[in-house]
Amino acid sequence: MARDRDDYNRLLTELDADIESLRLVSETNRRAVERIAGGGVDELDYAALAYTIHNIYGVIEGYCLRVAKFYENGLEGESWHADLLRRMTLSIPELRPALLDRELSYVLDDLRAFRHKFRHLYARPIDPKRVTAVQEQVGSAVSSFQIAHARFRAALEEIRERLSDETSADSGA
Repeated sequence: MARDRDDYNRLLTELDADIESLRLVSETNRRAVERIAGGGVDELDYAALAYTIHNIYGVIEGYCLRVAKFYENGLEGESWHADLLRRMTLSIPELRPALLDRELSYVLDDLRAFRHKFRHLYARPIDPKRVTAVQEQVGSAVSSFQIAHARFRAALEEIRERLSDETSADSGA
């Protein structure tokens, strides 16, 4: 399916909204970290922190899914969550640039794995050491993802402009 300027405008707007959601969830994460630093050492404080990590990864995964769906990259099977990150490291010539570099994809994969374990804890208690270890990666992951978004966004704007130029040339304008 050929994409036009309006499709790219919509995608860019949706990706920007995802980045705003990431900013808001990151702020909640920061508040959870501050509660623990201020003496909140109850299991519920760590559960709240883990929940914010879960949400941060959820926003990032939603962003990546949006990109994959826009470019009709089918994701199937049980490993689609990991496959999604791998695909976001691929540059598809004449279609889209890579969103993630390998290093960021590895960090995000750690967050993905944590989110999976967190979602399936059920009767197991929260491990504060594990939550703290993962939290140490969150700040740089969010910052790196925001930088990746800015680069990706700029590349999509170039693609959108080329589409506009091609459309003008095709119509004889």
